[in-house]
Amino acid sequence: MRMKKTKTSLLVGALITASIIGIVLMSGCIDEKTVETPKQVATETPKQVTTQVKEEYRIVTDMRGKEVKLPQRIERVVTMDDGLVEGVMTILGESNKIVGLGSSCVQKTYKYIYPSVSGENYTCKNGRNTAGYLNPKFADLPLVKESGAGINYETIAGLEPDVVIIRVGSCCASWGREEGLDRDIGRIDVLGIPVVVIYAPPCYDEPGISTISEEIRVIGQTFNKEERAEEIIEVIESNVEMIKERTKDIPESEKPRVLALGLSPRSRSAGGAGNVRGATIAYYIEKIANAKNAYTIKTYTSDKGTVSAEQVLALNPDVLILPTSSGYHPPSELYTAPYYQNLQELEAVKNRRVWALPWTPCNCDAARLEHPIDLMIIAKASYPGRFADIKIHEWVLGYYQELYGVDENIAKELRSIQWLDWTVEEGF
Repeated sequence: MRMKKTKTSLLVGALITASIIGIVLMSGCIDEKTVETPKQVATETPKQVTTQVKEEYRIVTDMRGKEVKLPQRIERVVTMDDGLVEGVMTILGESNKIVGLGSSCVQKTYKYIYPSVSGENYTCKNGRNTAGYLNPKFADLPLVKESGAGINYETIAGLEPDVVIIRVGSCCASWGREEGLDRDIGRIDVLGIPVVVIYAPPCYDEPGISTISEEIRVIGQTFNKEERAEEIIEVIESNVEMIKERTKDIPESEKPRVLALGLSPRSRSAGGAGNVRGATIAYYIEKIANAKNAYTIKTYTSDKGTVSAEQVLALNPDVLILPTSSGYHPPSELYTAPYYQNLQELEAVKNRRVWALPWTPCNCDAARLEHPIDLMIIAKASYPGRFADIKIHEWVLGYYQELYGVDENIAKELRSIQWLDWTVEEGF
C-alpha cells in the first residue's frame, strides 16, 4: 500500500491544525497579500507558466503567480471543477489518477421531461458531462464538496492526494467570494497538500476565452505534459479562429440580433420567461460570431437575471439561442410547452430560428473544452449562408475525435450525451 502509518498520523494532526487556523482566519487574521486574485491582475497580461525541475520535486507556477512545489511523480489527484480540468486530464492520459471530485455534475446522468400543448410529453434522457462519460469510474469517486456546502477537509486528507487542482470561477469554486476561496485554499495548504489554482473566464474584469489556453497550460505543466497541452490548445484555438475568419467582415446592417435566453424553471417560478446569464456567452455572440447581442450583460448572473415575457417580446430577436440553464432546453420546449405560448409571436419562433447549445451541466459561464461547439452553433444560426458547407452533426464528430482522440463511434456517443442528436434529425 502507498499509505504509511506515519503519513496518516501527520495528516490527522495537520487536519486538527487546519481547523484551528481556519478559526483564526475566519476571525479576520489573514495576510491579504499572500494570494493575488485575478481581479487585481485582470488588465495585465496573464503570467507565463513556468516549471523548474529539482531532484525530488518540481516547481509549477499557477495562475495566482504562486510557485507550487509538486512531487516528481503525481499519483493521486483531487479536482475541484465541473469538467474542464477533468477533461484536460482525460486527454493527457492522467484522469485515472483522480481519487476525489468537487462536483457531482461530473458524475450524474440527467433526464428531463417537457409537456406540450398537445398533451404529449417530450423526454431528453442520458445526458452526461463529457468527462464523466469518458471516465465511468468517476461515478463511484468520493466528493470532497457537495453542491451548496463547504469543502470536506477530512475527506481530502483521507484521500492523501499529491495535489489538489482548483478551477476558480467554475460552479464548484464560484468567483465572487474571494475571501472564502482564499480561506479554503489556505486550509488545504495547511494539510501539507499542494494546491494548483487556475482561473476561469468569470474571474476577469473583461470577458473573453483566451485565458482558457493558460488554464490548459497550467494543467499540462502540472503533469509534465506541456507538448500535449499545446496540442489541445491548437485544436481549440484553430476552430475558434476559423469561425472568426468567416464572420469578420460582416456589415453592421447585415448582423442579426441574437438573444441567448435561459429557459430556467427557476426564472419561471420568479415570474419571468427566462434569464440572460452572463458575459461569456455575450462575448461569443459579439466578438466571435460577430452578431448583434439583443441583451448584453457584463457579469454572470446564474438564474437571477430574470426577464419577463414582455421584455423578450419587446426585444424580438432574429435568432434565439437556448443555453443550459438549470436544465436542458430544446427548441421544442419553446415551441410547444404550454407555459411558452405567450412567446409564439417572436420572429425567431415564427421563423423557426431557435437553436439549443449542447448540454453542459454546471457550466456557470466558465466555458469548457467544448465551447467551440457553442460558437459554431451560434455562428451558423446567425449566418447560415456563410456556414452552408458545414453540417454541425458531422463537424462535431470531427471535433470530438480530434480533441479527445476517440473513434467515430465514441464521438457519436458524445454527441448524444450532449443532446446534439437534433442536429442529425434537422440536418443542421
